[in-house]
Amino acid sequence: MANKDKDLSTLQKVLAFCFIGSVGLTVLAVLVILLAAFSNNAWIPNGLGLIPMLAMPFGFLCLVGVLILSARDKKKESK
Repeated sequence: MANKDKDLSTLQKVLAFCFIGSVGLTVLAVLVILLAAFSNNAWIPNGLGLIPMLAMPFGFLCLVGVLILSARDKKKESK
């Protein structure tokens, strides 16, 4: 059985997946926007430009949360 001290907490896993998902969603939205721009704006969906503006700060907050939890766990481990 794995050592529980070395395992990531559930909150860290959730925050990490939220970070990856928000960055992936942002990249996908930007690619769709660029593709629509090269096709003379024929089919750009309304509100698609909001996705990168909302998802990137959310991803940044998730990353900061992962880093804070990781630092807390390392501090506990060193004591």
